[in-house]
Amino acid sequence: MRTTLIFGAIALLSACTDHAEKPAQTAAPLPAEGVHAQKPPPAPAALSAAGVGGIRFGMTLAQAEQAAGAKASLPAPFDPACSMVRFPTLPKLRFMVEQGVVTRADAEAGVENALGLAVGDTVAQVRAAHPAAQFTAHKYDPQGQYATFPSADGRAAVILEASGGKVTKIRAGLQPAVAYVESCG
Repeated sequence: MRTTLIFGAIALLSACTDHAEKPAQTAAPLPAEGVHAQKPPPAPAALSAAGVGGIRFGMTLAQAEQAAGAKASLPAPFDPACSMVRFPTLPKLRFMVEQGVVTRADAEAGVENALGLAVGDTVAQVRAAHPAAQFTAHKYDPQGQYATFPSADGRAAVILEASGGKVTKIRAGLQPAVAYVESCG
């Protein structure tokens, strides 16, 4: 009798539960090297004062090539003091390399940036989106100006060049390279 009551209680309780089988939860296998072998999350792709994609300003060219997943296209002749290089994986960007270190990136139209601004935007749009932007006169263009957005520590910046009231160029990188009006060969 006692056995019948136990089986009856089990049958009654099982009637009140969800009958759909749930897959057994298993932990994802760890890499052979352990937890520390996991890759960090990818860096944001937008150009910022820190870098773009996996490339950080201040990396060596070799480190940047590894981060870009491709060898840089070097100009001929390559000047180790200062040259502009390209990566096939980032075709709308030119990177300044000084003494083997990536110090700046110049963006073509269509490259996203951390400011949310673009080539072709008006100076009024820049001011509206970023009222604290620092504007200075352009070195060569009497109708031009620069809008500078320094990093929190002041060691890097994003700089917009404008002419005739519209953004014409965007660059980012470490000081002083990002502030150079000219780029290098």
